[in-house]
Amino acid sequence: MANIIVLGGSGFIGKSLIQRLERNNFKNVKVMVNSTKIKSNLEKFQGNILDKTILKNEIRNGDVIVNLVGQYNGNISNFIDLNINGGLNLLESCKGKKNIKIILISSIDVYGECVYYPSKEKDEPSPQYDYGLIKLFTEKIYENFASIHGLDVIVLRLSNLYGPNKKNGLISNILKAIKKNGTVSINHNGKQQRDYLFVGDAVEGIIKTIQCKLKKYNVINISSGKRYRSTEIIKLVQELSHKKLKFKLKKTAPDEKCMWANNFKAKKLLKFAPKISIKQGLDLTLKCFEKY
Repeated sequence: MANIIVLGGSGFIGKSLIQRLERNNFKNVKVMVNSTKIKSNLEKFQGNILDKTILKNEIRNGDVIVNLVGQYNGNISNFIDLNINGGLNLLESCKGKKNIKIILISSIDVYGECVYYPSKEKDEPSPQYDYGLIKLFTEKIYENFASIHGLDVIVLRLSNLYGPNKKNGLISNILKAIKKNGTVSINHNGKQQRDYLFVGDAVEGIIKTIQCKLKKYNVINISSGKRYRSTEIIKLVQELSHKKLKFKLKKTAPDEKCMWANNFKAKKLLKFAPKISIKQGLDLTLKCFEKY
């Protein structure tokens, strides 16, 4: 059985992934965390992707490396450092190893705006903001390294994730406002459309990728393939919570009108398809918010 190393086990996706790996009785799993508070019986080690020595020592026997590190927390310099320099550290640590697979978690933000049809992996990326641009640059580093050094790398471009315990994003802000009887601010005109994916479905996509036999460099969208306006999400949450939500439009520069992604390649190569509808996912997330 493959030795699996998960980098970024303390984050939103990481916590859900290690819970699923443990529940599904995966063996030989080691998880990098930044906190001793993470509850799991899986083997854990404290570390940082920017620490070359710890990284090299801990992943030396790994067969599959899942890199969840590098999610945006509001600090652009740290975001660049974790994605670019952290990525280079990981790739250098894997150089020369045979039969190792690296799974990089990226984002459909690399495509930029896509109004008329969902983005496909073969589409030319055209990110419009820093987040997507940095994610795309990170992907290119992995692609070049894989080509030069013969590494197997699979890039998973995830759509907009939501679910219990997520602390930021439109859906989290809406649920916080519902709980506190407050007001939620929506950027621009509220008509922006996004592809929302429940975190449990994203985790399923990652596990399918861990188990797949793909070789060389591959890019795969993990998405719902559907799009919803911000105002539609608000309406659904109001229906599920039976509460009226106050919201205001925040005067901001227009962002991408629509970002969504085709998931046909994931269905074909990974046998992956999302199972949780937007209504089911919002209901599960709402119930979690109501508990705490």
